[in-house]
Amino acid sequence: MRCMRRLPVLLSLVATAVASRAHDTWFEPLPARGEVALALGTGNRFPVFDLAVDTKYFVKSGCRGGDGRSRALEWQRYTDKTTLLRVRANGTPVSTCWIQLEPFEFELPQDKIEIYFREIRPSAAVLAAWAGLRARGLPFLERYTKNARIDLGSTTASQPTGTAMDVLREAPAGALAVGAEATLRVLREGKPLADFPVELVNERNPVGLWHRTDAEGRIRAKMPSPGRWILRGTDLRLSASDPTRWESQFITYAFEVAR
Repeated sequence: MRCMRRLPVLLSLVATAVASRAHDTWFEPLPARGEVALALGTGNRFPVFDLAVDTKYFVKSGCRGGDGRSRALEWQRYTDKTTLLRVRANGTPVSTCWIQLEPFEFELPQDKIEIYFREIRPSAAVLAAWAGLRARGLPFLERYTKNARIDLGSTTASQPTGTAMDVLREAPAGALAVGAEATLRVLREGKPLADFPVELVNERNPVGLWHRTDAEGRIRAKMPSPGRWILRGTDLRLSASDPTRWESQFITYAFEVAR
């Protein structure tokens, strides 16, 4: 119950996390027998979690088995820094799990905007739009949504999940190994997201590898080292209903690379 009492405070910190860096939310696989166990949390930089995420903020969540059938992502308990979840395998390998969180709104302090932009690498159009708003003396008001997905290695992991942002692994099928070229496709609202910067980060190396999606939303990257990785990206744009405010979608896609 101690962790439950802390969660409102933790979630308020999540709502303002981008004030210092573009905090990500991601899945981590855990050892388990007869089921899939996962930790979910938010951190300053992968792979270190700082905050748990309350399941009441889940808008969409689930898993898919190797048979293509959907399965529930079940809450187990909270720790100081993570939300522990599980999915019952029922004799069939689980290929992927996902969540989409409720949107949060915040005002980014002026002295943190440059740091934020370094973390997400927004387009020239976004930079120009912000310069115009700043010249008018307007604050940086953003409504953001977190999406996270984990690839657990099955050949069915490339099917869309229905979250606002998504990543599909189109090749290779099955496990990834060092030296293999991964083809990953980024979607926003189910459509390929072109010319979008994403960063690949390995658990053993804090220096990420930046890529930009092609016209079909794809990147192709050779995996240089084993272990856990995430693809991370933030799509920032002016609100369609209020051009003085910002809307963003965060995505993380967790996967493993074998030796």
